[in-house]
Amino acid sequence: MRQLYIRDHGSSLGGTTVIRDEQGRSCYLLAGKWGMHHDVLSLYAMNGNLLAEVKQLSLGLLPKFGLYQNHQRVGVVGKSFGFVRQVVYIRGLNWIIVGSPLGSRYKVFAANKLVFDLRPVEKSGTYCHELRVSQQSDEPLAILIASVLDHWARTGQFDLNKIKFKNRTLANNWGMEMRLKR
Repeated sequence: MRQLYIRDHGSSLGGTTVIRDEQGRSCYLLAGKWGMHHDVLSLYAMNGNLLAEVKQLSLGLLPKFGLYQNHQRVGVVGKSFGFVRQVVYIRGLNWIIVGSPLGSRYKVFAANKLVFDLRPVEKSGTYCHELRVSQQSDEPLAILIASVLDHWARTGQFDLNKIKFKNRTLANNWGMEMRLKR
């Protein structure tokens, strides 16, 4: 299993990021943005060749994303209801994602074989996601799916300071509850 590291993007993905291996070598370049209908993330090899893309197909509570390789749609992944434990089926690829958006830990299976797993790690003093992929040919789609999962986890977060509570007791209790979950 090869390990790849995807740097944390903060609250939104915009611009580019380099995906590195366990030795710190640059392997892939991820470029694009989220947020609007038809937004695209593109994954490139370091020589500039386009390897795969994920396109936002719909917005709303349960958005859908199309996965593309060689300009052909190979799968569709859609957000499902789930808070503590989540199971998502990727149509077209016949992959199943099992994991927790709260812990940002996921495993993806094809039949009974592990395709990849994803978990947060601290590397060189920064937060990133460690992606362990069974076969190198699955890396482009694994990186894009990991980006979608990270996007879903981030869109579920909110800033308590931006919420205007009229009842200060409620605000203080809510803030304490959220701090305990972290």
